[in-house]
Amino acid sequence: MENQFIIYGAGKRGTYWYNFLKANNLDSCIYGFCDENCENIKCIGDKKVYSYDEVKDLDLLFFISILNEDIRNDVVKLLSNDGKSYTFDIADVLNIDTVEFNRMYCAFFHIKNMDKYFDDAESQDWLNVFWGENTLFYQMFKKLDITDVIELAVGRGRHVQKYIDKANSITVVDILQKNIDICKERYKNYNHIHYYCNNGYDLSELTDNSYTAIFSYDAMVHFEMMDIYNYLKEMHRVLKKGGCALIHHSNNHSDYKASFQNAVNGRNYMSRDLFAYLAYRAGFEIVEQNIIDWGVKDLDCISLIRK
Repeated sequence: MENQFIIYGAGKRGTYWYNFLKANNLDSCIYGFCDENCENIKCIGDKKVYSYDEVKDLDLLFFISILNEDIRNDVVKLLSNDGKSYTFDIADVLNIDTVEFNRMYCAFFHIKNMDKYFDDAESQDWLNVFWGENTLFYQMFKKLDITDVIELAVGRGRHVQKYIDKANSITVVDILQKNIDICKERYKNYNHIHYYCNNGYDLSELTDNSYTAIFSYDAMVHFEMMDIYNYLKEMHRVLKKGGCALIHHSNNHSDYKASFQNAVNGRNYMSRDLFAYLAYRAGFEIVEQNIIDWGVKDLDCISLIRK
């Protein structure tokens, strides 16, 4: 049973973790589930759901998969009192690079769970958050020279429609081939749009000093800090001198362990000042930064940086 663990929590989140691990051939590491509702939830897939009394004497790590903070704290107290080992990060157990693991998890989540999100995101109310005449997003977007623009993490192209007739050349980038294929079909009648399914951390297929602007909305808030720094270096490489990047990113710096899989609204560890530092180290000048609320006060930031 080396490297096996018990998932504490057999609800929706625990089930999602099982599906993710199974899809990546990692489910053999799951010994089973632990849940107080084990009488009603007998199993998840091929894994049994146990009561705590049934597994508390096993020498296994507990992975706590519970979102409710009060319940989670109660579980931590229970395990701590019994001297049990626990974690909130499966990557620690599987000996997988944490950045790569979180990138895999984020991509899987978007493939399996984002259809409704993308449908909702097409509504005028959602689009107005970014493109309403007096919104901060739009006021900052107007400062970009979008002659040759890159949209990073384009999703299914909801934003493209807002600037498609204002740019000479548009390059849309996304880690998911499904999103790129949807964009190709959606904008098949336009010949100035280029499509790039990348690896989630660089822009290696794009040429140096070739683009006037890059922007990313409602996506980089979920990116690992190391991936953000890689992207910033790549942005600096592909932008022309004077070109700008407009990036919507997390301002969640209350917990250095925050990641897409465990943080509020999936916001990774980042702040306005950390982003400014990384951008500076990548060679950028900081033009403007604004902290914004996103369901939680001061959760996000939007930064305009110049090469």
